[in-house]
Amino acid sequence: MNHPPFSSEEPTTRFSPSFAEPDPDPSQVEYIEIKVKTALHHTRLPYNPKPAYYSLNLYRGCRHGCPYCFARYTHWYLGFQNSFDFQRKIQVKVNLLEVLEKELAQPKRKRDWVSLGAATDPYQPAEKKYQLARGAFKLFAKYAWPAVFSTKSDLVLRDLDVLRDVVDRSNGGVAMTLTTLDPSLQKFLEPHAVSIPRRLEALRQLKAHGIPCGIHLMPVIPFVTDSDEALEGMVKVAKEIDVDYFLYNILRLRGQVVRGYYFQALKARDQKLFEKTARLYRGNAHPDEAYRANLHERLEGFRRKWKLKNKWKTQLQGEQLGFFDRN
Repeated sequence: MNHPPFSSEEPTTRFSPSFAEPDPDPSQVEYIEIKVKTALHHTRLPYNPKPAYYSLNLYRGCRHGCPYCFARYTHWYLGFQNSFDFQRKIQVKVNLLEVLEKELAQPKRKRDWVSLGAATDPYQPAEKKYQLARGAFKLFAKYAWPAVFSTKSDLVLRDLDVLRDVVDRSNGGVAMTLTTLDPSLQKFLEPHAVSIPRRLEALRQLKAHGIPCGIHLMPVIPFVTDSDEALEGMVKVAKEIDVDYFLYNILRLRGQVVRGYYFQALKARDQKLFEKTARLYRGNAHPDEAYRANLHERLEGFRRKWKLKNKWKTQLQGEQLGFFDRN
């Protein structure tokens, strides 16, 4: 397959308008119904050759339209030629629940954690109609499989009953993904996600119903959401809600599609900030070690200051999320 016509070594100069241009009409969304042969996929962790847990994505593409999304490249490999198709042409796995039940019922299949939404939000707007997340959690409860996921939507509150069943019959956790508490920044970073207050209220409701819940500060975005004020503010909110866990990672710009789209969006917003970010990444997926160490030191300092500790410990947390959470 042909790749976008610019070099990853020159992120500041070349962009392909075929995949990096902004979404010209964000009101247009197409839901494409597809059928799949498999549902669960074993997932490996960095530096570990053994599968650690299962992943499950209910949809391909995501309506939130976050310009930094690391999964944006997946639509390119599916053959879509515009990067904004990731948020405008959503593929719906209409037979997924049937396939998933067959897999969960297999007596020889190892019962292990299932992580939903690693690439796309299980509670994006399509879920209102298709109810794949609700159906999946009913199956996890039926077969007593543990499940964990993150979302940017308060639609999760619709399914408090089945989530409670999953927790009671096996184990489960829900994380609300937040990148900022600033509404003006949210319009840039998460243009179609629900508001920050609605997400925080959803966390409070999950907590009130006894469902383990946490905040994913993912990603921390260099020079945009990494000030002391922003980081401490997020830790304070987590402490105030009394979440069961708090995890974070740093913006990953892996590959030409992801890097190109984010850089184009950042360039349109602030040319100097774009140039500063490009220098920090220097064509790599992550910032240098000095930046990462400094961010970790500051965040852990705020966690100690506000006495914010992870209270919900699971095997999945240790394996999947320990790469990001060094506490």
